[in-house]
Amino acid sequence: MTPEPVSPHLCTGDPALGSSGARRALAGLLRQLFELIESLSDEEYARKPVGVVESSVGGHVRHNLDHVAALLHGLPTGHVCYDHRGRGTDVERDRRTALDTILRLEGALFAFAWGEIPQLITLSALVAPDLPPVLAQTSPARELAFVVSHTIHHNALVRVMVKALGADVPADFGYAPSTIAYKGSRLCAH
Repeated sequence: MTPEPVSPHLCTGDPALGSSGARRALAGLLRQLFELIESLSDEEYARKPVGVVESSVGGHVRHNLDHVAALLHGLPTGHVCYDHRGRGTDVERDRRTALDTILRLEGALFAFAWGEIPQLITLSALVAPDLPPVLAQTSPARELAFVVSHTIHHNALVRVMVKALGADVPADFGYAPSTIAYKGSRLCAH
């Protein structure tokens, strides 16, 4: 079976959107996460394990939000590190704290002075627990795209966990934009 060709519009971004499009995408993901958290009970949010997943929904939410915060904290300094995160925080255990944090980060995402940050930044990343961090040159737009992708990945895990809890999940929650676009093009073609 020959795979269908990839639509060229999926692989060529609109440079005019720049970080603005990625910021809107990240804010949209945070809004979806907010609405999903609102639909859960306090017990469902904090329960662990959930099925075969050892962590809680709140643990994945905290992990997502830590990455957004690390990006916003690191960009003005020109040095981003996602490895220093607050584990075991109230965001993991308390839905209200998570919801408040999402609203705060969403506001910060749009209030952030994107035009004033260096165009080249350094990413520090642990690639093995027994080695020093790797330093790599990157850009704010690339790191914003990473945080969007990372958030989608963890939202996919949250999706599985919420379904295991027996709760409802929005149809596109946790799916990559390319998957949603592909499904949409397939549905329209037939």
